[in-house]
Amino acid sequence: MANRNAFRSLRTMLVAVTIIGCFTTACKKSSSGSDVDPRDQYVGTYDGGDKGYQSIITVGAVTFNPEYGTASIVVTKGSNPKELYIESGQQSYKVTAELDGANFTVIDKSSSQIFIPPSNTYTGTYKATGVFGVDQASGKNAIAITATTETLKDGSSIRKTEIYTGSRK
Repeated sequence: MANRNAFRSLRTMLVAVTIIGCFTTACKKSSSGSDVDPRDQYVGTYDGGDKGYQSIITVGAVTFNPEYGTASIVVTKGSNPKELYIESGQQSYKVTAELDGANFTVIDKSSSQIFIPPSNTYTGTYKATGVFGVDQASGKNAIAITATTETLKDGSSIRKTEIYTGSRK
C-alpha cells in the first residue's frame, strides 16, 4: 500500500512539474532590446521656409555674399538598419546618411562641384553631417545639415558651405 501511495505522489508531482514547465516555456519572454526602429522618429518632411537653404563660397580669405533659398527636406528610411535617405528637391540634393543617435553622416558622396560665376567650376572633397533635434522657437522636431566642398587652386583654398535647416511639418 505504501508503494502505491508513493507512486501516486510521484506521478502527481511529475504531472504538475510537466504542466508548469509547459506553461512557462510557452510564454513569450520579454526582451531587453527594443523592436522600435529609431529611424521612425525622424522620417518625414521638414520645411525650411524661404531661408532653409544657405550657400557660402570662400576663396582664400574672401567670402562671397551668402545665397539663400527655400528648402523642403524629405527624410525616408534607407535599405540598411542605420541608413536614411535625405532629399531636397529645390537644390537637387539627394544623399544617403548613416544614423548615430540623433546625429548622421552622409556616406554616399565624396566629391561635389563649386561654381563661381561667370564660368568657373571646381571639383572638391565633399563632407556632410547633420543632427535631428527640437527647434527652440517652435518646439517642433527639426533637422540641420552642414555640407562642405573644398579644394585648392593655385595655392588658394576654395570652399563652399551649404546649410539646410527645417522643422517637421
